[in-house]
Amino acid sequence: MRRAFLGLLAAVAIAVAGCSSDKPVITAASDAASDAALKRDCASPQWKEQNLGLWYSICRQPMNW
Repeated sequence: MRRAFLGLLAAVAIAVAGCSSDKPVITAASDAASDAALKRDCASPQWKEQNLGLWYSICRQPMNW
């Protein structure tokens, strides 16, 4: 009984999560602002220390062999 309830609860949660009509609106101004913020954050050693995983995935330059 408990397993069936958890399965039903999971199915409802997935269905509700897919029903959101909120879509982010991306504009050219927000792209330019986010690029400037990204450059500022990537240059900040304190931000790098606090967000090291994000820094490695976004800011780190690829190695040239």
